[in-house]
Amino acid sequence: MKNLLLFIFIVCYSSVLMGQDQIKIGVLAEKESLQSDALGMTMKDEILSLLGHQYHVVFTEAVFNSYDPSLAKTQYDSLIAEDCDMIIAFGPTNALMFYEENITFEIPTILAGFVNQDFVELSSQNETSGIDNFTYFITPFSMKGDVESFYSLANYKNLGVVVDDYLITSFPIEQKLDEVFAEMDAEYTLIPIHETTSSLEIPAGVDAVYFSSTSQLGEEDYQKIINQVNELQLPSLSGYGVRDLELGVMATNQPNINFDQIFRRIALTIEAVTRGQNLSELPIEIDYENGMTINLDIAEYVGMNFKNSEIVKYNYMQSNFKGEEHRFSLKSLMNIMLHQNLALQVERKSIDIKGQEVRLSKSNYLPEVGVNAGGTYVNAEMAELSFGQNPEYSMTGNVQLKQTIYSADASANIKMAQLSLEAQREDFNALELDQVLEVGMAYYNTLIYEANKSIQLKNLQLTKENLKLAEENLQMGVGGKSDVLRFQSQLAQNTQGMIEAKNTVAQSHLALNKLLNLPMDERLVLEDSLLLGVQEQNEAYEQLIELLDQPNERFLLTEFLIQEALTNSPELMSLHYNKESVERNYKLNKNGRFIPTVALQGQYNQFLLREGAGTTMPVGFPNVPLNNYNVGLNVSIPIFQQNTRNINQQKSKIQMEKLTVQKNDFEQDMERMVYDNIIALINELTNIEISKANKVVAEENLKISQSEYANGIIPVIQLIDAQNNLLENELAFITAQYNYFMVSLQIQRAIGYYFLLNSEENNQAFYARATQFIQNN
Repeated sequence: MKNLLLFIFIVCYSSVLMGQDQIKIGVLAEKESLQSDALGMTMKDEILSLLGHQYHVVFTEAVFNSYDPSLAKTQYDSLIAEDCDMIIAFGPTNALMFYEENITFEIPTILAGFVNQDFVELSSQNETSGIDNFTYFITPFSMKGDVESFYSLANYKNLGVVVDDYLITSFPIEQKLDEVFAEMDAEYTLIPIHETTSSLEIPAGVDAVYFSSTSQLGEEDYQKIINQVNELQLPSLSGYGVRDLELGVMATNQPNINFDQIFRRIALTIEAVTRGQNLSELPIEIDYENGMTINLDIAEYVGMNFKNSEIVKYNYMQSNFKGEEHRFSLKSLMNIMLHQNLALQVERKSIDIKGQEVRLSKSNYLPEVGVNAGGTYVNAEMAELSFGQNPEYSMTGNVQLKQTIYSADASANIKMAQLSLEAQREDFNALELDQVLEVGMAYYNTLIYEANKSIQLKNLQLTKENLKLAEENLQMGVGGKSDVLRFQSQLAQNTQGMIEAKNTVAQSHLALNKLLNLPMDERLVLEDSLLLGVQEQNEAYEQLIELLDQPNERFLLTEFLIQEALTNSPELMSLHYNKESVERNYKLNKNGRFIPTVALQGQYNQFLLREGAGTTMPVGFPNVPLNNYNVGLNVSIPIFQQNTRNINQQKSKIQMEKLTVQKNDFEQDMERMVYDNIIALINELTNIEISKANKVVAEENLKISQSEYANGIIPVIQLIDAQNNLLENELAFITAQYNYFMVSLQIQRAIGYYFLLNSEENNQAFYARATQFIQNN
């Protein structure tokens, strides 16, 4: 058992206060450590604060039994021989010694700490010890209860039980575990540890780990072992309480130990003894209730999933655990999206298609060459009558060449295709900016939903606490049954809110995976804290935000951003290229009718075969040449083409006017967008401060309301209102902070410039332009 309560080296006071009676207190502990020393000092201060003004309290030097019951008995007898007025004993070894030795307590003795109910039987029905000069304040611990509760949670097949090696020889641990697992459909593997253990040798087949006792480990080595188990993605359970969950253990069946409460009870008990009361008559009850508490971050990391019906069954906490897996920042997600996004890949293909259209338009000026071959048969009688022109058997071949020298239509088509390609590239740039914004919004929305889940989880836990408070009030007669029912209803509503929050987080990850072209079942771990979010913004951008916070310079900076937006806008560039293309078509239809199309063509013919009748010419006539060629120049002017040129000219004119209107409209939209986002950013800065202040007030109000409800001062509905008010303000505070970053991304999209995706030099140059613009105006 980890020795959270095993201590103490306490030095006796060196001076005796005159006029005060002396109380000599002996301390029995198990193992000395820095933590036990610190706890010992806390206990000493508590006792002295209560009794120091009446008595001279002397503490003997703490003695440690090293988990040896026989040594513990010897040490106990020694303290009696030293005339101690009272003895405080800590730990299961001393409890076991008292239990097995059937001690008759000669002087008042207080037992505090963990007691293993697997080996020491303690009745939960007793209100006092009933033993002369003896009382105890213990937190019951049971391996059997832990093992069974953990099985219902993790459904393991082979549980690795981590335990201090000395306990295996001091207590019948294996025998007890054999009894427990004989009734279960699982087995266990004992994993002993010692003082020098820094890593576990976990056998193959172990699918869960139970930290039963690690008292010999320092916190650093214990942390290493916990990290090792988490890296293997094994569910883990601690026998010590919630504190271990903060180190990274997945779950515990023990509550958080309230040391201050225990030390206060010890001090009050000593005071009662000084007034003549017997320890056998003093109350022993400690507010201690077992219940499974789960570190939700670890559970998600190791792949534990909970049914919706189980959410209300367990208690939860979060620890901002960061595993060894890669964590994605906003900048890394943007870069992944730029390379993998399917919409961008589609747009890249559209650019490739436009590139081929440019090549196709240019091909009108490439030569066209054709080769033909053919054969004919003419009956002999007709062949003879042809006088050698058409022989009975003949085969000919020819090569044709056509070359456009100049065509107004072809030249215009080349220019329009090139402009269309440039417009397509600008459309791609616009889509790229849009997709960067989309991934940024998805990133921050996911963080908002995850924060909402954490807040809903916290609210669920708070409702459970308030329900317990209502049940206690009912037992004491302060509250009514209706209060309990009201909180049970509230618990159901909060459970539903928690389920919806979980599902919303899952949906936000689906949207993120779609943008990044990742498998839908992949769950990215996002690098985030609000502090990191501020640091991720480039320094130059933060300087611009500072300028926005100054009313005198805000207008000029806004004007500068509008100017940058119009300069950088790919949408305006696309409209510009489209307008140039339409203008080129307009000129073609206006002047093209007077521009000739000039083409060159030629043909070469060759007789490949001349056989049979009719192959010879009559006497006196020359022989037919076996080859010939011709070359021609063709000039055409399209003077009138069914009035299509006039119609197309007017159509192009209307299209140019439309594009001019679209350009003006878009410029207005850009200007409005920049103004809107600047105002929204200022609003979010205000919202952050307001919601932060409201959150502090709501937290204080809830504390007061809980106290007043416990004392019967306010009705249950007022406590619920205070809880809901805190929930709303926590959500508002988180949302306002993330909204600030989302609006800042929208401003960067509007100006067509993302600071995260540009170098420090470019960003500083941007800031320099902004400051120069402000100074010049």
